[in-house]
Order: sequence, then C-alpha cells, then structure tokens
Amino acid sequence: MSTATLDTLSIARRLQAAGFSEGQAEAVTGVLRDSRETDLSYLATKADLGALKTELRTEIAETKYEILKWVLSAIGFQTIVVVGAIVALAKGLH
Repeated sequence: MSTATLDTLSIARRLQAAGFSEGQAEAVTGVLRDSRETDLSYLATKADLGALKTELRTEIAETKYEILKWVLSAIGFQTIVVVGAIVALAKGLH
C-alpha cells in the first residue's frame, strides 16, 4: 500500500470546480479514499502464481509417471497372457 496521503479536500474542491455538487464530490472522494485503504494482501501475486505453476507441473509429472507405470504393467500382463495362450494352444495341437 502506498504511504503517500490522499488530499481528499483538494479532490473534492476540484470535483466541485468541474461541476459536481458538494454531495457528489464528497461521495467520489470517499470512494477514492476507501479504494486506497482496501487491504489487497489476499490477492495472488506473481510469486504465488509461479509457486502454483511449479506445484502443478510437479503433480502433472507424477501423474504421467503413474499412468505410464500402469500402462506398462497392463502391457506386460497382456503379453504374459498371450504367450501363455500360445503355449497352451501349441501343446494342445501336439
């Protein structure tokens, strides 16, 4: 948050000089003051997004590894079943 002060009186006077009523100028000045005093610390920063990106990449890599492990296991099991079936058929034909 900025440490510079907001000169609300000067802003209100400028708005009145531009044709705003006193009430309108005070309302706009109040909104400006409130917006400057709003706590923005809960918003995500570039550092937060960078950390999240790194975390997501890690989780995606781990998921890819798990999928590859299961696919290769399934292929290995299928190969064993097919070879077993061929051996059984070959023995049955003799």
